This record gives sequence, structure tokens and C-alpha cells, in this order.
Amino acid sequence: MLALMVGVACSNSTPTAEVEPATTAAPTEAPTPATAPEVVAEPVSEEAKPPLPTATNVPPPTATAVPEPTAMPTKAPAEPPPAPMLQLPNVADTVERVRGAVLSIVAESIVQDRFGNRRSNFGSGTGVIFSRDGLALTNNHVIEGATNIIVTMDDGSQLEAELLGADALADLAVLRIPGTFETFLPLNQDVKLRVGEWVIAIGNALALPGGPTVTVGVVSALGRTIGGSGGSPLYDLIQTDTVINPGNSGGPLISLEGNLVGINTAVLRGGGGGSGRPTIEGIGFAINMETAVLVSDQLINDGRVKWAWMGVFLADLIPEMAAELGLPIREGVVIQDVLQGGPSDRAGIRPGDIILSMDGNKIATVTDLTRLLRTKFFVGLEIEVELFREGSTETLVLALGERPRR
Repeated sequence: MLALMVGVACSNSTPTAEVEPATTAAPTEAPTPATAPEVVAEPVSEEAKPPLPTATNVPPPTATAVPEPTAMPTKAPAEPPPAPMLQLPNVADTVERVRGAVLSIVAESIVQDRFGNRRSNFGSGTGVIFSRDGLALTNNHVIEGATNIIVTMDDGSQLEAELLGADALADLAVLRIPGTFETFLPLNQDVKLRVGEWVIAIGNALALPGGPTVTVGVVSALGRTIGGSGGSPLYDLIQTDTVINPGNSGGPLISLEGNLVGINTAVLRGGGGGSGRPTIEGIGFAINMETAVLVSDQLINDGRVKWAWMGVFLADLIPEMAAELGLPIREGVVIQDVLQGGPSDRAGIRPGDIILSMDGNKIATVTDLTRLLRTKFFVGLEIEVELFREGSTETLVLALGERPRR
């Protein structure tokens, strides 16, 4: 009976689920009377079923980051310096410093009308003070023929100017303004201009009231030659796109540093329309400082300029023409005509000769020759002139004379 009860208890008992596969759970106790002795049943292999494993939540495998190979430290390339920013010229400060040296000029001249009546004629222009004691420079065509010259200062005061001397060939004149002046622009012969350099023009444009007109541009070219107001060519000019209008003549062309680099003298404009000529949009020209210093020195000392003179009419040798004529040379200055009794006529120079050099200086253009006559040669100097004549070269001695005054 006891055995049967034990067997029933074993067959009806349900095995406890395993928590871990390696551990076997103890069977539960059968309900018995309190007085019955506790009997521990042995497992029966024929009836006992193997324990089923309990499903457990297996965490998904965690991806393990594979460390990347450590890069060897390298020196970072140096960053290029930042590109410089475009700096616009500070024109206002420069103009403020120099405008006290700029003069507005009104020149009065007496003319006769077609009925013989005398009347006053007025012209306007600009000048620039270049010394503390009131010496000023302007264009000859501004004051030519004037009987009275009145200058207006930057502060509005008006003074009468004295004409010390003028030269039509260089289109320059020197005035003396009474008084002492703190603001002036000294003349410097050793100005080194470059094409593309910023420049400022200040002048009495159109005689407009309210002070001088300021325009800004660049140096467009150097060494230009144009016809002057009196018919004689003006050589070695500065070309600029700075706007120059009537009334600007004689005014200063200055650098951004406030240095005087030229004297405004002429402008080319016009054409177009029905004229059949190309339109010219205001190409301005200024006299360079080498010429200004040379001329002003002689005007101050002598009241006039003594120019060395050859007494000839000249033209550039064009390479195409030289090739067409079969000449073995490609550059030089052609003698077109010789004034009878002049220095070249006395030296034996003839029309058709081609000047190759003068006093050892190579001559390629009329500008080269003119620059020597103005800056290096002087009246009475004897020089050797190398010529090309009828297929061969010759050397003659030329005694320079003084250019006649008109």
C-alpha cells in the first residue's frame, strides 16, 4: 500500500523546469498526513522524461568595432597666405593735402573786334604753386597775350599775378604770386612714372564756381607726341585717361602720394557722327616733370628758354618704306628739308640724309632727337652727326644754333 502510494505520487508529479542545464532540480514533496514519515522517492528511469530546456533570450551578438590602423602623424601643409584685397586709392586725403597749392586763373587780354573796337577778352585755366615764395606754373596758352592775370586761392582770396616768362614751344609759363605759402608742390625732375599708375587731376574745369574739380585715372602711356596749341608739336607727353576739360589746362597731375608728376595741357576728343572719323573719348595729356623743371629754371633765370636748333624739317624713317627702297637700315630720322643759312645747311647736311646718331647717341625717332636738343645739347655746342647718305655712312660736325623766337 505504501509502495503503491509512492508510485502514484511519482507518476503524477511534474518535473520542475531547469534553470540551467548543468543543475538538476529536487522533486517536490507529496502531500502526506502529518504523522506519516517523510519518504524521498528515487527517480524511475522508465517513466521519467528528460527535462526540456527553457527558452532563454539570447542577446544578439554585439558588433565589436575593429580599430582602424593609426595613421602616422604628418605635418599639415602650410596654408597659402590670403590673397590681398583690392585697395581703392584714398583720393580724398591726398586732395585735402594738396588743394591749397592749386590756383584758379583768369587772364584778361585786350582784343579788337572787326570794327576796330577794343574790348576785354577773358580766358580761364589752372596753375600750381611750386615754391614757398609763390612761384607757380601754368600753360602758356592760358596766359598768352594777357594784360592782367588774377588768381583765386583755395580759400577764395584773389591776388594779381606777375608773369616771369613763358615758352610757346613747351607750352609752359611761370607766375609769381605775392606772399608766402605753406602749401606748395615742389618740382622734382626724377619722377619715375609707370604705365597703369594711379594719378589725380585737379583743375578749374569749365570755370565752375565752388572750388576745383577732381578726377582720377591712370597713366595710359608715356612719351607721346601731339600737335601743340601754337602748331609746334609737344613731345614726350604723359597720356592719361583722367578726365581733363577746358579750364584744367596748367593744373597739376599728382600721384596718390601727393607728388607733382605732370602739368595737364591738352585733351583729344570728338569725331564720330557723320564726320567719318573715329570717336575719341577724351584722351588727356600732361607735360612731364623733366620738361617742366628744365623750362621753369630758364624762365625764372632768363625770362625765356634758349633751345638748341638745327634748322631742319624732320620725319621718322618708317621700316616699311626703308624696306621698299632697299635701304640696309630700318630706323633713323629723315631730313625732309634744310633751312638755307641755318646750322645744318652750314654743316653740309642735305635733304634725304638719314641721321643715325648724334654725339654718340643713337637716334631712332624724332622724339629721341628732340629730347637730346632739349635736355642734353645747348646753343653753340659742336656735335658729330652720323648720317646715312647714298648707300654709305658719313660723319659731319654740326654747330647748334638758337631756335628763333616767334
